[in-house]
Amino acid sequence: MNGALCIPLDEINDQQVGGKAEGLARLIRNGLTVPPGFVIAGASAESIPRELEAHYARIGGGRVAVRSSGIGEDSADASFAGQYETVLDVEGIDALEQAIVRCLRSADNTRATAYREDHVGDASTTMCVVVQAMVDAQAAGVLFTVDPVTARRDRLVIDAVPGLGESLVSGEETPDHWLVSRTGRIVHRDLQGPEPVLEDAILMKLVEGALHAEAAQGVALDMEWAVDRAGAIHWLQARPVTSLPGDPNELDTRPPDDAVYTWANIGEMMPGAVTPLTFSVTARGIDIGMQRMYRRIGSHVPEDEGFRYVAMFFGHLFLDLRSLAMLAADVAGSTKKQMCLALCGRDVTEVPEPEPAARWKRGLNGARYFRMLTSVRRHRRALDTLKDELRLPSAKDARGYYRAIDESLPAVWRAYELHLMSSSAAGALSPILLGIVAKGGEPTSDHHAEVAQMLAGATGVESADIAEGAERIVQALRDHPDAHESFGIADPEAALSWIRSPAAGRAGAEFARYLDRHGHRAVRELELRQPGWAEDPHPVVASLQSGLRARAAGNVASQPRRPTAGDDGADHPFLNRLLPLAHEAVRCREHTKSALVAVTAHFKRAYRTLGQKMTEEGLLPDEDAVFFGTHEELGRVIAGEVELAAAMLDRRRTIDLQMPLRFEEVFTGRPEPLSASSGPDSERTLTGRPVSRGVVRGKARVVRTLEEAAALEAGEILIAPITDVGWTPYFNLISGLATDVGSAVSHGAVVAREYGLPAVVNLRVATTRFQTGDHVVLDGNQGTLSLDDQSMP
Repeated sequence: MNGALCIPLDEINDQQVGGKAEGLARLIRNGLTVPPGFVIAGASAESIPRELEAHYARIGGGRVAVRSSGIGEDSADASFAGQYETVLDVEGIDALEQAIVRCLRSADNTRATAYREDHVGDASTTMCVVVQAMVDAQAAGVLFTVDPVTARRDRLVIDAVPGLGESLVSGEETPDHWLVSRTGRIVHRDLQGPEPVLEDAILMKLVEGALHAEAAQGVALDMEWAVDRAGAIHWLQARPVTSLPGDPNELDTRPPDDAVYTWANIGEMMPGAVTPLTFSVTARGIDIGMQRMYRRIGSHVPEDEGFRYVAMFFGHLFLDLRSLAMLAADVAGSTKKQMCLALCGRDVTEVPEPEPAARWKRGLNGARYFRMLTSVRRHRRALDTLKDELRLPSAKDARGYYRAIDESLPAVWRAYELHLMSSSAAGALSPILLGIVAKGGEPTSDHHAEVAQMLAGATGVESADIAEGAERIVQALRDHPDAHESFGIADPEAALSWIRSPAAGRAGAEFARYLDRHGHRAVRELELRQPGWAEDPHPVVASLQSGLRARAAGNVASQPRRPTAGDDGADHPFLNRLLPLAHEAVRCREHTKSALVAVTAHFKRAYRTLGQKMTEEGLLPDEDAVFFGTHEELGRVIAGEVELAAAMLDRRRTIDLQMPLRFEEVFTGRPEPLSASSGPDSERTLTGRPVSRGVVRGKARVVRTLEEAAALEAGEILIAPITDVGWTPYFNLISGLATDVGSAVSHGAVVAREYGLPAVVNLRVATTRFQTGDHVVLDGNQGTLSLDDQSMP
């Protein structure tokens, strides 16, 4: 018999019986109900065990399911799902033998052989076969103890169909679908008929059994099950969920139930998901800078310098409005409403009014606050000095280099403190202006537009030169006889090589000056993983190529469409005195933001060098992995906890799932990502916040990444999630700007006003509601973006 034998499922110990049989044996040991059965080991198509009929009778005869169970199948690295054969409703010994032979031969089918070569590097395998009594199922399906689509570990996914589950596995039938929290709360259900396939009571029993098995086995499981006519649950399969990215909530803040958060303001500074290293350095810098600033004005802030005001969920950063409101209650002249106006452009009613401090304390702190607002130039000079004196660490090995970075981190905390203090005037004056024009009431779109017009006089802004400098390069390219062939229509590498060569002449000189001044800037520039333009100039090259092509076609004016200075303050004498201060505050804010980014760029280079050293020493698989450990974790890896490197690789795959997530602007407790269809307003119109006046009609260009911006054509209305400094070179090309996120003092708003572009921010879902090619109306007076009925066929 060549060693072929039958082993009852409940007697499997350490025998090599294939992944499916081993999974069933584990479920039995976990105490879950599994249909009676046995596994055939060591058999071949020509060699079936003599005791087959006895074991068939032992499980009751009748209808059985016959499934392949390959060695190495259903492991943590490869599932082999659907690669081997399954035969259902087999009855009688002759039919059983035929089904077993069919399963054994499936080991050599083309798809299974190719899968083994791709996933385990070996085309050969040993095949076993599982035989189990069929369940007379009223319903069947699959259950994942994690969400395999989003990689969330805090919910289970259950799909169910009436009868046998084969129609679900084969894709022939759409199942009822549930998302269930680990506490048993049904988060979402999608039913295909008027009545659910499963009652809630059975659903909860499935959850209970699956979580019990997961806890016993220590891995996330992909499980198959059936419910018989009596309502009993039978578990048919359990295998590890393979190729799972890291937990998108692994580094989440643990919020109190009454905490109120917003992505406003910080979502403009740090859009999208951030890497763990950025969270532990940049986000911590923001938090520590805020703590130190509030201590300076007399608020009670403990000295531990942990995270107090910045939170992270799903890799995205948020501000704790409730805690910030309590700080505002300590300072005369500052209120919860003003704080909310500065951050969100409106009063946030979800944040309760805090109990104000004693009058004498508020007065004293108010005086300190005023002194800080009037000292912005001193803070600006101090930040410039800090930036100029920074030097990269020096050490031969990773351990020494990490220690040098660690000792330099106080410079990051100091840089954020100085930037926040020097830019606080811009944050304070904007809501004051808004409050004055709204006469103390709730600001309307007209009030926001009026303040935007006032702020339009803030010329000489640092970030505006990013667009102006790009324009100077384009002008020099237009004057060069070879620029069109050698740069405009060349591939990016060839274009970059040419403009850096002596052949580019004045255009090359302008390009070099541009990178010398702005090379530390980039899209998402406070993200440590994001290289600056000096390290990766390709985004600048792409924007210059777009600009050159547009000007060659004669579609764009060569100079910025500068607005006339706003005079809306004429009816408000006090405003006329505040406006110069507000303009100076905007200029100072943009200058110190540039200096802060330069400090951050210093640490970007330092951490990348650390990644190189750790890779050379075998501590990391590649230098990019360094950004997916926190600063503290990198030290632990260097100290010997090398297993953390595997978690960093998992997190690198997770960030692609986290990046596109969107959230309510304000929420309490833990957030849930919005669905793609979520959003306010009508189907044809969205209302946001006007930040630069004017009305423009044109074709929409929806751009979610800077790489996509290279397709912009002259005169299009740019619709983007957010536009930080990295987008600025395109502002000479577009006719209007609409963003999901933003405020009156965000970079996109500042530069749009500088260039006289109508702009509306905080539209929340514009990038999902509109499509490239839509004809739209952008109204920077009313704050709306809508489909253009006049252009509809």
